[in-house]
Amino acid sequence: MARRDDVAKLPKDFRELVNLATRHAAVEIMNDLAEAGPEWSGEFQDSWVAVPIGTGASGSTGGGYPYFLNDVPTLSTSIKETARVKKFTIENTKPYAEYALDLKEGYFRADDEPVGEVVAQGTRPRPGFRGDVTGEGNSRSTAPLDWYSNYLNGGEMGKALERGVLFGFKAKR
Repeated sequence: MARRDDVAKLPKDFRELVNLATRHAAVEIMNDLAEAGPEWSGEFQDSWVAVPIGTGASGSTGGGYPYFLNDVPTLSTSIKETARVKKFTIENTKPYAEYALDLKEGYFRADDEPVGEVVAQGTRPRPGFRGDVTGEGNSRSTAPLDWYSNYLNGGEMGKALERGVLFGFKAKR
């Protein structure tokens, strides 16, 4: 972690650049999550937010998919806040997020048609995970099982972070 006296040596315009790059990275990750996750009605896709850690943030904490820079709060460029390693927590605000993220088993039933592409159709265990659909049956899933864990642990989040940081640094030129 950066020490406060090391960060104090950084010029304010560089701290602003770190802020911008961090916000761009959050946008990239939020858009990736919206694209990779389930899309039954579109509400889950539109409910990603970047919640600032600590204080000194201003602006929006969300919008709707696709996400843009003005959907992510501006961070303080104070020495204390710039020294903080973790800047945002990205989360979904829907009350059923744990189920949509395949983190919690539940009971699923839908009478309407999904707006997103169905990636699996069959039978789901009861209770079961949202994406655990196999065999014959009418249960449907619009994202593969464990899509969220795979995004976090399979390298895609790291790629989104890198894209966002690079874009943020280029945008400031």
